[in-house]
Amino acid sequence: MIKVFLVEDEIIIRNGIKNSINWEMHGYDFVGEASDGELALPMILEKKPDILITDIKMPFMDGLELSEQVKKVLPATKIMILSGYNEFDYAKMAIKIGVTDYLLKPISSEKLLDAVNKVAEEIRKEQSEKEQMNQYAREMQENKESEKFQFFNQVFAGSMPFGECLEQGKQLGIEISAEGYCVILFKIIMIDHPMDYSEDIVSATEDIENLSEQTEKLLWFRRGVEGWGFIAQGAVGEELTARAQTFREDLEKVLEKYKIWNILEELEVRWGGSVRLKDPTMMQTEPLQSVFQEV
Repeated sequence: MIKVFLVEDEIIIRNGIKNSINWEMHGYDFVGEASDGELALPMILEKKPDILITDIKMPFMDGLELSEQVKKVLPATKIMILSGYNEFDYAKMAIKIGVTDYLLKPISSEKLLDAVNKVAEEIRKEQSEKEQMNQYAREMQENKESEKFQFFNQVFAGSMPFGECLEQGKQLGIEISAEGYCVILFKIIMIDHPMDYSEDIVSATEDIENLSEQTEKLLWFRRGVEGWGFIAQGAVGEELTARAQTFREDLEKVLEKYKIWNILEELEVRWGGSVRLKDPTMMQTEPLQSVFQEV
C-alpha cells in the first residue's frame, strides 16, 4: 500500500482530511500526522511515506522548509502542499523544491482524493519503470556472468587459442594478458548442518565477491556448483606467490567468519601446455609461455 503522512496545524482541517477519506479502502496506508513541520520531520524520516500532504503556513517549521528537508533525505517522496495563498511566489518556491502538487484550500475530500490518486498513479508508474530497469540490469548481469563463465571454461579446457583469448577477454572487459598466473580454485562446503547455514552462505558469497572486486590484478569467475576460480596476475616469482597467498588468507578469514571452509581442487589447466595443482594445499606459478601457447 502507498503510505501517506499529513502535516496540518489546524486540528479541525487535519481531522477532516484524516477522517473524511477512507484511506485503506482506496489503497492507502495513513501512517501518521503532525501539527507542524518540526514535529513532523523525525516522524517522516522514520515512516518514509510515499506521499506527504502538508500545509504551507505552520509554526516552527513551515511546509516549504519541511518539504526541502524531506526532499534532501527522501527524494522519492511525493509532496502535496495545501495552501490558502494563491500566490505565484509560493508556487514558484514549491516547484523549485520539487513539490509534486500545489492545492488551494479549502478543498473537498473528493478533490483531494482525486489529486492523491493522480500522484499515486505517478508513483506506481515510476515503481514499474524502476522494476523494469532493475530486471533489465539483472538480465544483463546474468548474461555477462554466463559469457564470463563460458569464456573461462574454454580457457581452462584449452579449447581457445591465446590470440582469441585476448580478443574475447577484451570484449568482456577482462584483461587476461600477464607474465605469470597463479590459479586458485575452491568451492564452499559446510562444516555441519547445511540448512542452518543458508544465510551464512549468502553472506559469505557476497563478502568473497566484494573481496575479489577490490583485489588488484585478480580475475575471478563463478564456476556454478564448483564454486569460484581466481587468477592472480603478475611477474613470476615471489611477488606473485605472495599476492596469491595473501588473497587466499583473506578468503580463509571470510570463511572462518561464517564458520565455512573451502577446498582447493586438483585441476589441469591447459592452453596447449598444462599446469597441474597436484597438491590441493599448494599454489604454483608458471611463466606465461608455459601456460599460454597457440593451440
